[in-house]
Amino acid sequence: MHKIFDIDKIWAYIASSLMAFFEPIEILVLWMLIFIISDMITGIHASLAEGKPIQSCKAQKTVHKFVLYAMSIFLLEGMDRYILDLVDCHLANIGATIICGIEMYSILENCYRITGNQVFKVLTQFTLKKIKDETGVEVDNKLIQK
Repeated sequence: MHKIFDIDKIWAYIASSLMAFFEPIEILVLWMLIFIISDMITGIHASLAEGKPIQSCKAQKTVHKFVLYAMSIFLLEGMDRYILDLVDCHLANIGATIICGIEMYSILENCYRITGNQVFKVLTQFTLKKIKDETGVEVDNKLIQK
């Protein structure tokens, strides 16, 4: 006897539909994840180098940060594809670029904390200037989550 509603098949259809829907931006989310993980790794290394304890609540913030960033990229893609469909603004690309730029700033700052090398300090200032020049937004250190 055949089931009318096979729950396993329904979940497979839902999962494959979602994957197909978000396929155009999967590389953006992957790169964003790489930047977030790199920031977390360098942050842990910097804390250990400074003799500070590692806190699990900061790792939990990293997970929340990724979820919120990914949700933002998904929503920007939806706006670009379905709401602003007359003009291709590449909103998801712009959003991912800004997010990765801020994460890059944090990575460079952590590298400076680890090594004390002035090259990383110069690169952090260059990154802030580039973000401001490209987006018009002045990134405040309070905006960059630790």
